[in-house]
Amino acid sequence: MTRVLGMGLFLAAVACEPSSLSDLPACEGWRPGDVVITEVLPDPEGTDTGREWLELYNPGRAAVDLRGLMLYAARADGAQERAYFFETSVPVEPRGHVVLGDVRTGTPAPPVDHAYGDALGALANTGGRLGLRCGEVVVDEVHYAKARSGVSRIFDGQRVPDAVDNDVPEHWCDSPASAEGGLRMSPGAENPPCPPGAAPDAGLSGTCLSPRTGETRSRVPPRPGDLLLTEVMADPRTVPDAQGEWVEVYALRDVDLNGVTLANEGTGRTVLDAPPRCLEMRAGTHAVLAREEHPARNGGLPSVLALFSFGVSNTAGFHLLRLSLEGQVLDEVSWTRASVAGVSLQLDPRHRTVPRAAPEVGWCLAPESARYGPGVGERGTPGGENRPCGP
Repeated sequence: MTRVLGMGLFLAAVACEPSSLSDLPACEGWRPGDVVITEVLPDPEGTDTGREWLELYNPGRAAVDLRGLMLYAARADGAQERAYFFETSVPVEPRGHVVLGDVRTGTPAPPVDHAYGDALGALANTGGRLGLRCGEVVVDEVHYAKARSGVSRIFDGQRVPDAVDNDVPEHWCDSPASAEGGLRMSPGAENPPCPPGAAPDAGLSGTCLSPRTGETRSRVPPRPGDLLLTEVMADPRTVPDAQGEWVEVYALRDVDLNGVTLANEGTGRTVLDAPPRCLEMRAGTHAVLAREEHPARNGGLPSVLALFSFGVSNTAGFHLLRLSLEGQVLDEVSWTRASVAGVSLQLDPRHRTVPRAAPEVGWCLAPESARYGPGVGERGTPGGENRPCGP
């Protein structure tokens, strides 16, 4: 446990004065290591604001309450410290976790148990400090390394969390991927083991595990002309936008989408990846990229190859989607029309080999006969061949 007293010391000391000197709840009896920081997500995919969080662990045999403590965050050198004071009860069960999050409106939803609002500002993506203290007692402080987008930094799950062991940089790593893919984080639960020799930026490599063959092979990066954006659902009707939006991609060559960036006309961007799994596409097939992968929540989509985190605008105005790799544009489409609820915008399959001479050329609303999902469902053909547009 690194003992560093920052700019918030005065506030913390006042917070721990007897109640006769302050209306704030007092903290007393806290010792270094009574709670331990075990995970942090400083750089969520897409917008950071309102979605950052950190995890605390209680290694003791009795429950503790964070009321009266000061949570603080700073740059790696200790500068620009900001703090949050726990005015209300936040219990942490023995051998239990609590997740604290940058939730700025409404009631915190899983995985966040308690919101600190905007008190800490934005956590530094390039590395920083996080800590808890009561007056001059630093309960725990950690220095976290540069984070990868959408990947949490974890204290090695093979080690028993304590406030000394988590000061060692080598005992932290990027949350590892599983063969099944999915989110690379474990808020509110035991952390997985760090891979041997894991480094702060570990994760991307030149190989991946093929779900089709079960063998590790070299990745096949796409080149311009290998991929086409062929369908967009910007305004689902049966489920909320944040669950039902999706984009369809068509492959003209066998490629992997690992490392490919999907971006919109603004600040929304997601780097597609699920190490160690290959995001493989065979020539002549379609893949669905979506906001949510579970069919019960995304409106009944077929298998989703990868997830993206930003929203797709459905109002009238200029809109754009772009696929790129290492700064090189693979394909992009733009449109200006407002979306029709429950109807996708699709590329006529007869225009797959036609140069994109102008926005929306060869594009139309999915026809009435194209349906997916339970019941009446939505209009579109995610993951399948598009229907020809009318005359």
